[in-house]
Amino acid sequence: MRIAAALFVALHGIGYSIWFLSAWVPSVLGTGSKQLTFGDVPATGGLGKALGVVALLVLAGFLASAWGIWQETSWWPVSLIASAIVGIPIAFSVWNPVGTVSVMAELANAGLVAATLVPWGDRLLGAH
Repeated sequence: MRIAAALFVALHGIGYSIWFLSAWVPSVLGTGSKQLTFGDVPATGGLGKALGVVALLVLAGFLASAWGIWQETSWWPVSLIASAIVGIPIAFSVWNPVGTVSVMAELANAGLVAATLVPWGDRLLGAH
C-alpha cells in the first residue's frame, strides 16, 4: 500500500505541471489565454506566471513527499501537508482553463491531508 500511495502522490504532483503550462505555455494544453478565477486577470499575466512557478514548487514538494513515503522517512507528512495546502489555492486560482482537473486536484489534496492527519492514515500512506 505504501508503494501505491507513493506513486499516487508522485502522479498527483506531476499533475501540477498543468497549472504551470496554463500560465506559461497555454498552447500546449490546446487552450488560449484564460482568466484567473478571482478577477479579470489573465492566466498568462504576471500573477498567473507567478502562480505557475508556485505550481512547480508544489510539484517538487509532492515528488519529495512521494520519495519520503517510499523510503519511509520521518519528514514526509510535513512535506505532503505543506504541498497540499499550498496546492489548494493554485488549483482554485486557475480553475477556468482546467476546471475538471481542478476539482479532482482539490479532492485529492483534501484526501491526502486527511489521510495524513487521521490516526489510521499510516495504513494508507505508511508509518509516520
